[in-house]
Amino acid sequence: MFASPAETLAGLQSSGYFTDIKVATAVFLAGSVHRPILLEGPAGAGKTELAQSVARASAVPLLRLQCYQGIDEEKAIGQYDRSLQELYVLLMSRSIQTPDWAQIKREITSRAYFMAGPLLDAIEQEEPCVLLIDEIDKVDYAFEAMLLELLSVWTLSIPRMGTVRATSIPLVFLTSNQERRLGDPLRRRCFYLVVEHPNAEREAAIVARRTPHVDPATHRFIAGLARSLRAYTLEKPPSISEMNDVAMAMELLDLDRILPAHKEIMLPLIAKTEGDRKRLLMKEVFESIVRMAAKYAEQITQDSPDEDVRVLAGSEIGQ
Repeated sequence: MFASPAETLAGLQSSGYFTDIKVATAVFLAGSVHRPILLEGPAGAGKTELAQSVARASAVPLLRLQCYQGIDEEKAIGQYDRSLQELYVLLMSRSIQTPDWAQIKREITSRAYFMAGPLLDAIEQEEPCVLLIDEIDKVDYAFEAMLLELLSVWTLSIPRMGTVRATSIPLVFLTSNQERRLGDPLRRRCFYLVVEHPNAEREAAIVARRTPHVDPATHRFIAGLARSLRAYTLEKPPSISEMNDVAMAMELLDLDRILPAHKEIMLPLIAKTEGDRKRLLMKEVFESIVRMAAKYAEQITQDSPDEDVRVLAGSEIGQ
């Protein structure tokens, strides 16, 4: 998909994903040697966005398998179209005096009667795609074991049909919020990256790309606010996308920073549980958070002048 780590980094940045050469190198190598990438880290840190950005940067389809408790092979690989099978059997039994039932059985268990799920669809693409297996930590070990064949030899074994070999090998991303520890057999087959929340400078650049007409001082304040909120004991710390929501809200409300008086209008954007809402409503808590946000913003100013943030954000792309 990419010719070098530098090209990978440039492609990711042009698609709006700000990272470093270490991550870009891992993505380049994974695509070159056909290894999946396991991304672990807190919710909202940008794991899913990395896979989506790779697909955008390389102009290939993104196929997604959203995992959840109780997901089975039919949802992941696919299933036979029973109504079509039954219709074929009925037509053959009526049109032929002595139906060849063995042939009919072979026909209705062929690929023509099978509706592909995301995994089968991904390996049947004419050209390599990006396959995102999202929140793999929500499934059980049996489902993990089912994935091992795909991630090892790029085949899928389907009951009654047999083994389907990949037409093309996708670049696979597996994401985990670390709700449980994934098994070693799965880990062994993957490259491994930890995706943390971005540093303040990078978060300011991310926000700047979403709201390019806002003053850079506001971008720095939002990055400082994100750092302040994540340092506090919230049940649900804010994600990058939620801080982008805050940036757009501030632009719409013509605010250059959040003050204690803005607590009521900002709580729906930053407090996503009843417990967090009550904490932020406590006397002086919100005031303390916005005060720390301003201090963090000053540090960003000292460490990274406005021009540095604009360059990192690729302001010419956002125009």
